[in-house]
Amino acid sequence: MIGNILSDAAIEQLIKEDVPYFDLTTLGLGIGKQPGTIEFYSRHPMVVCATEEATRVFHQCGAEVLFCVESSTYLTAEQQILKATGSAEALHIAWRIALNLLEYYSGIATRTNNLVKAAHQVNPAVGIVGTRKVFPSTRALSVKAIIAGGAVPHRLGLSESILIFKEHLIYLGGMSKLIECLPQLKQRFQEHKIAMEVETVADAMAIAQAGVDIIQFDKVSCLELKPVVSSLKHQYPNIKLAVAGGINLDNVQDYASTGVDLLVTSFPYFGKPADIAVKMLTTK
Repeated sequence: MIGNILSDAAIEQLIKEDVPYFDLTTLGLGIGKQPGTIEFYSRHPMVVCATEEATRVFHQCGAEVLFCVESSTYLTAEQQILKATGSAEALHIAWRIALNLLEYYSGIATRTNNLVKAAHQVNPAVGIVGTRKVFPSTRALSVKAIIAGGAVPHRLGLSESILIFKEHLIYLGGMSKLIECLPQLKQRFQEHKIAMEVETVADAMAIAQAGVDIIQFDKVSCLELKPVVSSLKHQYPNIKLAVAGGINLDNVQDYASTGVDLLVTSFPYFGKPADIAVKMLTTK
């Protein structure tokens, strides 16, 4: 599994954002130097994520982590996720920052895992891939969370893959111009697969014949998709077929059953955080 992916500077910024100077409450109560422990527990079944980053938060706040499960670990309810020890000041500063990381990214990982398991019940070979439609400035941990849940990133960014949209054709001069230049594009980028998103069966057939490597159907119904997937797979056995647009837990099995290779989704990123309990104890 991926370890901590945030730099020390990024962790420090998370802490600085929440505690720009000091914890005024702990200071006012005069309890900052008292020793204690903090424990995090799952309130419901979940796939845990961001434990490595939470550990770094505690370390930077001056606490010591005694126990921590790895990201991607599946837990049932009431299982321990992380335990740390330190001064009351250190524990109170790290508490909410670590909890936010654990709850938000475990929520994404759990939704991803639910989606993957549902799809694989009807099509064990289908891949679940997460889009880059994440909340701004959260991509690194969002990508980690979908990997923890059993999916992979669709595109990490515009610099690492070629995916042609209809918006590109506006500047290129239409589908005919794309088909004309596709051999040159494939020759120039021999290490890359050439993918294109389509909205109609006719466009899918045209670019398949032209030699595109991946066809991504956008918002095409399952009823329309199933026969065209079968036809394309028969005529072009090496082509990869993906579908995107509104895939969620309610319809993922329908889309998986069409026989496509990849289900492209933003569903895991949006929803409730995981629910994690916290216990704070004094130690003598």
